[in-house]
Amino acid sequence: MSRLSGRPEGSASAPPPGGGEPSRLGAAVWICAVQFFVMQAVVQSAWTTPFSLRENFISDLGNTACGPYPAGSASYVCSPWHAAMNLSFFVQGWIILVGGALLWRAFPPERLRALGMALLATAGPGLMLVGLYAENENLPPHKLGAGLQFVLGNLGIALLGVLLARRGGKPLLGAFSVLCGLVGVVATGLLVTDRFLGLGVGGMERFAAYPLPLWLMAVGWSFLRRGSAVP
Repeated sequence: MSRLSGRPEGSASAPPPGGGEPSRLGAAVWICAVQFFVMQAVVQSAWTTPFSLRENFISDLGNTACGPYPAGSASYVCSPWHAAMNLSFFVQGWIILVGGALLWRAFPPERLRALGMALLATAGPGLMLVGLYAENENLPPHKLGAGLQFVLGNLGIALLGVLLARRGGKPLLGAFSVLCGLVGVVATGLLVTDRFLGLGVGGMERFAAYPLPLWLMAVGWSFLRRGSAVP
C-alpha cells in the first residue's frame, strides 16, 4: 500500500479498461478516413473531361494515362492529379491498420473480435495495393486489393457490429456496422455480376467501397466521444 495515497502501489499508472489514450488516438486515426472522400473531390475537380459518379470507377481518379479505359471503350479517362488519389488509397490502408491496432482493446474481448479485426485488417494492405498499382498499369494486383476491401473488409465490420451490439453496449452503432458490412458485401456481389440496378457501374462500386470508410469515421467518432466500447 502507498503510505501517502492508501492505494496499491502502481495503481495510478494502470491503464483504464478499453485501452485509454491509445484507444482515443486510434479513434482519431479512423476519423481521418474522411481524407478518402476529400481527395476524391479534389482530384475529380482537376478533370477537364466529364467525370461521372455513375459511370466512372473510383480508380479512374488514379489512372496514370489519358485515353480510352478500358482500352477500346467509349469511356475517356484523364486524371491530371492521379498521384494524389493513389497516395490517398495508400494512406487509407495505413489508417485502417494503425487505427485498428490502437483500438483493439476498445472492442469486447471475444473470439469474434479477433476474427472481425483480422478481416478488417486485410483491407489495409488491399488499399495499399490499389494505390501502388494503378488500374491501367497492373490490373491483377489492383483488383486483388479492391477485392480484399470489398469482401473481407466489409465482412469484418459486419462481425464487429454484431460484437458491438451484443457485448459492447452500443446497439445503434452495432446495427449501423452490420448494415454497412452487408450493404458492402451485397453491392460487391451485384457489381461483379454486372447487376447495377440503375446505378451504373460507378454507382454500384461506390456502394461496395464507401461503407468501410463511413464506418471507420462513425466508429472513430463514437469511441472518441464516448470512450471505450467495453461496458
